[in-house]
Amino acid sequence: MVLIHEEIDIIIKQANRYIEYQNRKGTYNEFAHDFLRFANQSKIKQDFRYLETWLKNNTNTDPDTMLEQILNFNGLMDGIQNQTRDIDSEKFQQAQQYWNEAQQNLIDRDLYNAGNYS
Repeated sequence: MVLIHEEIDIIIKQANRYIEYQNRKGTYNEFAHDFLRFANQSKIKQDFRYLETWLKNNTNTDPDTMLEQILNFNGLMDGIQNQTRDIDSEKFQQAQQYWNEAQQNLIDRDLYNAGNYS
């Protein structure tokens, strides 16, 4: 059974792991490994070959763009709807509210040490 709040929590974990990588904690390969490990916890059916290719193709993607791709609420909701066929407007609104609150759990980006400021 797919629980929307659990899927949102997984995405927050993935985004936080990417932010940690950007904050110079670990290599991109370590981030990618953890990203896939978190994805494996999801109840949404996923194409792991596609995810692996996506991760390989985005090694040099702009950090803001990469975070936008990870934190894709509409993509998440489309994936859940395609699998469960039970997202109505009330569930969508509840998910949107939980999503907005979950954004507070994102860790801070260390912009100075990540080399974004000279």
